[in-house]
Amino acid sequence: MDIGIEKANPTSYKKGVPKFLKTIVIVFLLFCFIVFLIVIRVQFKYSDKIINDTDLTSPNVGLVFGAGLKAKGVPGAVLEDRILTAIKLYQDGRLGKFILAGDNSTAGHNEVQAMKNSALELGLNEDAILEDHAGLSTYDSCLHVKESFGLNKIVLITQKYHLRRALYICNELGIDARGIASENRGYSSQFKFTVREWLASVEAWLKVK
Repeated sequence: MDIGIEKANPTSYKKGVPKFLKTIVIVFLLFCFIVFLIVIRVQFKYSDKIINDTDLTSPNVGLVFGAGLKAKGVPGAVLEDRILTAIKLYQDGRLGKFILAGDNSTAGHNEVQAMKNSALELGLNEDAILEDHAGLSTYDSCLHVKESFGLNKIVLITQKYHLRRALYICNELGIDARGIASENRGYSSQFKFTVREWLASVEAWLKVK
């Protein structure tokens, strides 16, 4: 019995769903491709500025990036490797001063002080240390090189997985930055660090764009 209700056409509904899904898939793949291109650009645009310590022919200023602490006032493995590399460069006469940049946002987490204490214990002269307690991110630390310390040239010291992004940020901010890859003893969270760098590369590109 016809009660006046028009029935939906199942054929037209079935045809509409694949087309909609196809559009979603295409947009998603295009987005992923654009993200991929951004990551590649950030990671490799200044990769030729990664140098060996022997390429530093005169005392320079270095920037040592902060990293996590394994306990209050004790550098974690990643940060310790950066400090050890900095100390070696200083002892070899490759670098004369260092900016120690890190997170000091809370009373119980002071990366800069932990770095300084460790560096002094390992033989770094206190006169060679400059402190950036507002280096809450790689971008902030690079920005402060010019705005807070008035420098246009810097040598970055960090692990290679982080160094490419740091070089991109500094150089895009108008700083002539070169980089020394610090020691890397192998970290249990290395995969997580690498994935985080991919995501952070997009953020870096947006900030300096």
